[in-house]
Amino acid sequence: MKFQTLGFVLFSGILVVAATIVWNTMTASGYLKITSPAKGQKVPVGNIVISGTSSSNATNHCTVSININGIKPDQHVIPRGHIPNDYSKWTFTDTSKYALIKLGFNKITSKYSCPQNINFIRFYSVNVTGVKAGAVASVGQHQTPRNTAITSSPFPPLLPGH
Repeated sequence: MKFQTLGFVLFSGILVVAATIVWNTMTASGYLKITSPAKGQKVPVGNIVISGTSSSNATNHCTVSININGIKPDQHVIPRGHIPNDYSKWTFTDTSKYALIKLGFNKITSKYSCPQNINFIRFYSVNVTGVKAGAVASVGQHQTPRNTAITSSPFPPLLPGH
């Protein structure tokens, strides 16, 4: 992955906020991504299951670990690729022995590292919002406003016989 960060710039009284642009390249240099939960997602407080992907496999011996809210030590994830020690797909199930998702802002960071190159490390983070149980709506669920009535129509009335 290549990262480019743009700074703060003031143009005629308009503030342009910093932005980070990420180019995800699937090369020998490696990639890493948390696929669940999604960035900005609302999640119940307490335990969480985290999943992701990486360019790790059984032959390059790279591994993935997780950090929730900066609590150390990083936790090992479970490789879910097609063969043993294949971290191309991975999961982590949080427990109260490590760290739980708390009410409000939470940062989940995954770390990709390769033992054959101790200087090669990649990080990928998502920010999620912890909410009380029952406050997370199901995907695809939406609410229809109550007491709504059409009081006028933008179309003229039809003439008799039409």
